[in-house]
Amino acid sequence: MAKTFAYRRQEVVRDKPMMAEFKIRWPGLFTVAEVEAEFVRITTAPLVSKFLAQLDQHTAQLIKVFEKKGGSAGMKIRKMLAPITQDETVEKRRECTLRALCVYLNEVPNILFKEYLEAEIAVPSVQDNMRRCRSTWSLMRNGRSSK
Repeated sequence: MAKTFAYRRQEVVRDKPMMAEFKIRWPGLFTVAEVEAEFVRITTAPLVSKFLAQLDQHTAQLIKVFEKKGGSAGMKIRKMLAPITQDETVEKRRECTLRALCVYLNEVPNILFKEYLEAEIAVPSVQDNMRRCRSTWSLMRNGRSSK
C-alpha cells in the first residue's frame, strides 16, 4: 500500500470517486491496521498513542464542558462520568470520557464500545471480533464491568 499512496491520492483528487467506489477499489484501506499505517505515512506519528495522549491532556477540560450540558443528555453524561470517582485508572477515565463525548455529540456510544460477558470470551467468533476491532471493549462479570 505504501507504493500506491501517490497513485491513490491522484485518483482521489482528480476523479473524486464516491466512497462506495473507493471502498471497492481499495478495500485494504478500511482495515484497522491500514488506517493506522496510512496515518503514520501521512503524519509520521502513531495514531492510537497520539490520540490517547491528546485525550489524556484534554480530559479535564472536556469534563468541565460536559458538566455544563443540561437536559437528558447532561443526565446521561453525569451517569457515564460517575465511575471515574470509584475507579481512577487511566483506562476507566478514557472510557468514561469517550462515552460522554459520544453522548455530547449526539452519537451512540455502543458503536464505539463493545461489552462482553465473561462466558462469551470463550466463543471463537467473539475472540476474533475482539482482535479485529479497534473499538474499546470491556469484560462483564455477572453484569458488572471489570475492565
